[in-house]
Amino acid sequence: MIVSINPTYFCNFRCDFCYLTSEELGNQKQISFNKLDELLSQVHNIEHIDLYGGEIGAMKKSYFYGLKEIIRKHYSGIININTNYSMMHPGFFDNDVYLSVSYDFEAREKSELVFQNMLMSTVPIAVLILASPKVLEKDVSEMINMLNMCSSITSVEIKPYSINQANAHNVTHKDFEDFVIKWLKLKDKMKFEFVNEERIIESMKGRYNAFSDDHIYITPSGKFGVLEFDEEDKEFFLELDSWEQYLDWTKKEKEEMVSPICASCIYFGNCLTEHYRYVKDLDNGCNGYKGLLDWYGRLENSESSLSFAS
Repeated sequence: MIVSINPTYFCNFRCDFCYLTSEELGNQKQISFNKLDELLSQVHNIEHIDLYGGEIGAMKKSYFYGLKEIIRKHYSGIININTNYSMMHPGFFDNDVYLSVSYDFEAREKSELVFQNMLMSTVPIAVLILASPKVLEKDVSEMINMLNMCSSITSVEIKPYSINQANAHNVTHKDFEDFVIKWLKLKDKMKFEFVNEERIIESMKGRYNAFSDDHIYITPSGKFGVLEFDEEDKEFFLELDSWEQYLDWTKKEKEEMVSPICASCIYFGNCLTEHYRYVKDLDNGCNGYKGLLDWYGRLENSESSLSFAS
């Protein structure tokens, strides 16, 4: 089970594509240690833990290490920390954590400071880039060249944007697919792993779980959470009061959120969606990114044919 812990939503940035509202980003409420302990004790077979925000780097040192103490009662592996890397928290340099840096070039605040921090980083980092409108406009080759300058970067992943409770930018699923394809066409230039390609390969081999029955969130209010979509298809955190409610929701996801289009798809159950939503048509692609998987499959077949011919 993957557990993503949001101990707080408080953040020092105000990005116009963030899934959190300004009110949430300014709220300094933090989950209590006792409540976190109680919730983690209900989760079986924890295989991975993420610390999200808000911004983890803005936490007081005492609270951060209190969190880790609770986590260590339930999980002994590496803790992944998601950060905007604008502040150098002492906990970032512990040998039992790994950093995932949200870096969107000029689309995110303090981009030059964050880039300098990545250049000087003494610990390995993974970079997460959100496919927001400003990022989609950038030259991919230039982005790769910049990231190649940072020897600390071990991997890069392009994350899809979803309209949400805070904003609704005009980015389609096809826009995301086309952008990732641009990166894939330049993969020989990369000095880092391109996680999107790894996910595509896992998906096409039937090893990627597209459902949410292996991933749960914990929110600052001390509840379990899942990513859900409202009647306007806006993404939000649906909070749940118990582990039993989460199990019921995962059954509902498989029974009610799967459209006939999804059910008949060759990638069903293993596509690239982060969580299922009801797909009405494929005019602008789908959040399982079938178009991207189809494109990669054609590429693989073409390369295999050339190899066989030679």
